[in-house]
Amino acid sequence: MRIRCGFNLRVITREMKIMRQTVLSTLVLAGFFLPSALTFAASPEINELYQRHCSSCHGEKGDGQGPAAYLLWPKPRDFTRGVYKFRSTPTGAPPTDQDLHRTLQRGVAGTSMPSWDRLSEQELTDVINYVKSFSDIFTYEDAIEPPIAIASAPKSTEASVQAGKQVYIEMECEKCHGPRGKGDGSAASTLTDDLERPIRPYDFTRGPGLMKGGVSPEDIYRTFMTGLDGTPMPSFIDDLTEEQRWQLVHYIQSLSSTGDEPAPAGPTATPTLQAVKISADPSLDIDDPIWEQATATIVPLRPLWARDAWVDTVKVQVAIGKKMAAFRLQWHDTKKNEEVIRLRDFRDAVAIQYVPQGEPGDYVGIPFIGMGDEQDVVTIWHWKADWEADMAAGFGDVVQKYGVTMDPMSPHADHTSDEIYLAGRAAANPLSANQHRTPVQVLAAKGFGTLTSLPAADQTVEGHGVWRNGMWTVVMRQALDSSSALGQKKILPVAIAAWDGSDHDRNGQKSVSQWMELRIE
Repeated sequence: MRIRCGFNLRVITREMKIMRQTVLSTLVLAGFFLPSALTFAASPEINELYQRHCSSCHGEKGDGQGPAAYLLWPKPRDFTRGVYKFRSTPTGAPPTDQDLHRTLQRGVAGTSMPSWDRLSEQELTDVINYVKSFSDIFTYEDAIEPPIAIASAPKSTEASVQAGKQVYIEMECEKCHGPRGKGDGSAASTLTDDLERPIRPYDFTRGPGLMKGGVSPEDIYRTFMTGLDGTPMPSFIDDLTEEQRWQLVHYIQSLSSTGDEPAPAGPTATPTLQAVKISADPSLDIDDPIWEQATATIVPLRPLWARDAWVDTVKVQVAIGKKMAAFRLQWHDTKKNEEVIRLRDFRDAVAIQYVPQGEPGDYVGIPFIGMGDEQDVVTIWHWKADWEADMAAGFGDVVQKYGVTMDPMSPHADHTSDEIYLAGRAAANPLSANQHRTPVQVLAAKGFGTLTSLPAADQTVEGHGVWRNGMWTVVMRQALDSSSALGQKKILPVAIAAWDGSDHDRNGQKSVSQWMELRIE
């Protein structure tokens, strides 16, 4: 009995690529044509767009070795290899421009790759050409193949679902995806991609919203027919009849449903935040009636390090009063994490990031989503659950929790205030302070490694958070003075990040949104 996990496919794909590169090199040396990297001339604007927003992950040279790559899983695509998962073309063939366009517009669900649906069609086209210039495979005519034709999906019936289940068994999909589609098949723990990195088969029961190749019946069909190059997922185009293909699609859809109707896909388009202007200033009360007037926007978040569960959405509201502006953020979290005393403790948290001088529609003019860049500083409001707890119940630290154990070690020492024993406090590290005026820390950054807490005089954001019935609700507000971007701008680039302490989120391990447009009109 053969195992349909695509191990031989990886070898075939690698050999095809080596063969194509060898032939291409011969043609280049013979002078037939130049590689695309030499023939494509990017405009200064598109070069800056790629360098500001793509190179931090994919690398300046497109090799997937950007400075943010170590924080991400799955790893960023190495464009120089010319191997792409999400295509409409046969195994081993490069994707079409429309395939790349689809990935850019949608992003890749459940990963750090965001949607770039705010780029213009011309910008998308230029970025696609820029990406293609990193690999010679797009210039080798024999490598180019037309897309696989996909007809309209037939209606799913109970009979087609049951027939699809039989196809699933016969094609040995359960070896990787498991007998119930939960990604726990007998071969699942041994799978690697063609770079020998561990790779997990998809758990269909998580719902369709996380299917990386798309959620429609046609999207699922396309994945079966093309396979995912560079992974153990093979193409089934030569193994199934047209009827069997759609039956398998219907069965996969049934595994991803939550009853009679398919589970809805999560939000994918980049939303716009709309502030409401009110006559009274918003308070820190999370149940303030003013929030009944404010537009609520569901903001999708993506995990920087893929896992089974993360903070996938945050509901955001913005209210602008005469003297105060406030954000209200809500997200589901089954467990409250507000103690960070032990090394294995991690806090729940949420942050708002914005570019004080940025224009949301101008991606060339705003910095990278990850902590800004050298050209533009970003401002961050970071609410921390442990600071909230400190303000409500008194400062909690290692002495409070383990004081009886520690005192015999140095019976005459004051572990609560003697800075000889408290290096962080002696260095004025705000994270070591035993008193907090607000649970929100205001920071600024101009790229990786530059995150800096603002001076005490600039810690002007108040906050209040409450965990209730498995949900955090946090309000952050700031006075509308001459230094406040919320008081000076009509449109502002804004992003949201969230940390789940139960999943050991901290620092760069978090869930983030794409840049959004906040309208304050």
